[in-house]
Amino acid sequence: MSLDPKIVKAIEEAVAEADQEPALARRLVAWMQAITSGSEDPNDVSRAERHLELLYEGTTANRGRGGMF
Repeated sequence: MSLDPKIVKAIEEAVAEADQEPALARRLVAWMQAITSGSEDPNDVSRAERHLELLYEGTTANRGRGGMF
């Protein structure tokens, strides 16, 4: 099964709206594609933790929004 292009577009738009780097969308899409293709086991806790760590590192809170933090 492949990832629906509408989901890819939604991820890219959400990342852009959140003022995040495009690399974050690419990482999310790549992980979701790996899961849907069966090459990645979403139940493998250590792999999931690694993916989440990379996503966390690639996310910036309140970037460019004049937030409190």
